[in-house]
Amino acid sequence: MKVSVVTLLQESNIENFNSGLEVLKKQTLGFDNMELIVIDQAESKSEEQIIELAQLAKKANVRVQHDNSLKVEELRGKYISFFDFNYSTSPHLYKNLCREMDMHSVDFVSANLITSIREDRNLAEAEEVIGAGVNAMTGLKLINKESLLKMAGENKIEMSDSFIELLNINFYLQPFTFKYVNKQFYRNKFTFNESYVNNSISHIRYIAEHVDLSASEKSVSLVKIQLLKHLTFLLDKNMFTDNLSEEEQATAYDVLRNFLDLVSKKDIQSNDLDGYTPLFNMVNKKLDEEATHYIKLLRSKRHWYEQTNKYKKYFEKNPYDLEESLSWKLTKPLRLFSKWSVEVKEWFYKVFLLTLAAIWKPLTFNRKIWLVGEREDQAEDNGYFFFKHCRENYPKEKVYYIISKDSPHLYKVKKLGNVIYHSSLKHQLYMLVADTYISAWTFDECSYPAPKKQFIEMFGKQLAKKFTICLQHGVIIHNISPYLHKDRYNQNLIISSSEYEKKIIQNTLGYSDQEVAVTGLARFDNLHELSVKKQILIMPTWRRHLFKINKSSFLRSDYYKAYRNLISNKEFLDMIERHNISVKFYIHNQMQKFMDNFVVEHPNIEFLVKSTATVSELLKESSLLITDYSSVSSDFLYMNKPVVMYQFDPHNNHHAPVKEIQYSNLGSIVSNENELVQTVRRIVENDFRADKQYVKNSQRIFKYKDQNNCQRIYEVIKQKTS
Repeated sequence: MKVSVVTLLQESNIENFNSGLEVLKKQTLGFDNMELIVIDQAESKSEEQIIELAQLAKKANVRVQHDNSLKVEELRGKYISFFDFNYSTSPHLYKNLCREMDMHSVDFVSANLITSIREDRNLAEAEEVIGAGVNAMTGLKLINKESLLKMAGENKIEMSDSFIELLNINFYLQPFTFKYVNKQFYRNKFTFNESYVNNSISHIRYIAEHVDLSASEKSVSLVKIQLLKHLTFLLDKNMFTDNLSEEEQATAYDVLRNFLDLVSKKDIQSNDLDGYTPLFNMVNKKLDEEATHYIKLLRSKRHWYEQTNKYKKYFEKNPYDLEESLSWKLTKPLRLFSKWSVEVKEWFYKVFLLTLAAIWKPLTFNRKIWLVGEREDQAEDNGYFFFKHCRENYPKEKVYYIISKDSPHLYKVKKLGNVIYHSSLKHQLYMLVADTYISAWTFDECSYPAPKKQFIEMFGKQLAKKFTICLQHGVIIHNISPYLHKDRYNQNLIISSSEYEKKIIQNTLGYSDQEVAVTGLARFDNLHELSVKKQILIMPTWRRHLFKINKSSFLRSDYYKAYRNLISNKEFLDMIERHNISVKFYIHNQMQKFMDNFVVEHPNIEFLVKSTATVSELLKESSLLITDYSSVSSDFLYMNKPVVMYQFDPHNNHHAPVKEIQYSNLGSIVSNENELVQTVRRIVENDFRADKQYVKNSQRIFKYKDQNNCQRIYEVIKQKTS
């Protein structure tokens, strides 16, 4: 064997396993002339990858092992290489590196990570490579087996990313001969994410602790400076400040503090790190949070400095008024033509669609057409259940449901027929021929074709004539006037579940008695014939102040900590294990981008998102609801099932309660974790029965408790639109 290629299969390179393997198989050195040792450390392999590994293991020149230890003397190759499946390179790389080894008789040769070293730069001395940075030191190498034995010894070595990087660096600290082949390039297709940053910081810590101190003081000092520079590079990234948790950032700052003890101020000043002195001072004083804010400010200052210089240079070259410039005058006809062509195109399209609508309407025998929708990717709320009722009971009615083509709920609607894909030509056409718009939210909020603004500008006159109906997203238990007030959305009809809710709509949203119909909500028809499981549903709503923040800030929030602590609470976990209770954790749609951060490994807890769950079914099958301010609490009350409202942040949420239906009418209110766990325990020990006071409240708050809500809605719409 010419070369033994050792590679670690890990979570960090599993997605590039197949492409990395192809790189090796296509080497012109000949795959059969290479020994491949795959150390399998990956747990999340696909079935295809498992099969591929099994097939590989059958080859005479391949060994797949789960043991992380490796004995160098057992490797069959003359030369050894540590390969990463994230690498991408020329098929001639190993052949060319072998040629260099044979020609120069050195201990090792190193390839050049693309963009690391210029092609015309010759690195002949170890200190030159060290001075070129971490990427240069840890580059892909071809190592003489005898030299590796000298470095690693004859005992088994425990393989890890950190150890391989340390080995690569230590080769430059020992009197080994080498050839840095700067014209032999390879790429690294890693994903720059939280995992990469955390792993890199861990590697830096490991290398600093195990670097070969027997080398010259100058070389060791230079290595530490390069590691510090690489660490600072990682800290000075959005990925670090915005995506890492407080604990992960604290770990990185600990590593930085250790480095600052190893590196002199003189070295910092002479290696372009002087600009980070305030950061280093904060870290030394353990002001970690302030250090993170400083990095953000430093990056912002750098950005605007660069932008200012960019525009300053531009205006130095172009000091005159832009509209007076020759280029502006010369391009004016082109701009006017472009604007005119867009206007003409829009005019023709408008005429085409209006003409098509004028032809299409008579073809439907001028029958009333209703369009129904929810969020464009959703079919699980009042819109869907009303549409389902219409299709099953009035199949001849012209009722259509608007949903996006890639919605996880599409299959449910397709079974019923009359589907219109969101923003399609049919959607635009039926917006013009339909008489009535019906939505669980408001139609213009969720069900207008994209681009919405352009469509309104073109057909605003036609849209204003439509009869609009809001079926409601849930029972109104908050003052939602900023979202649904008549002055803003001007619905012709709003559906409510009770006289209590009707008063809320009239008092807070500005609608008249005739514009609000008490029918019961459409989805309540589905809250009967229950098959309830021994199951707790945790379903908190969203927070406005957390809506657009980054991951790091979210992980510092009381919201995250409250629910993460709950699902990690030992007493809570002991209870669900002892009573064999399953827990479904489903946060609000607008917060689901952070769901991965909540996940804990526990056989009784399942974490769900909108693509893997149907909310209506979760509500029906669960025995207990833990929420905070969500209106789904009213669904649970409707079914006479217990609700616990965990309101740990009453002064830091955007939900303003109303007097007609109060939180205390819906369920138990708790404000801390211990109180929550004890309340849940009491309900569990009471066989999940709701207290009598809430059963009475349910009878008082809901006018109807039957399966005729959709029918009443249908009749009132028919009456209003006839």
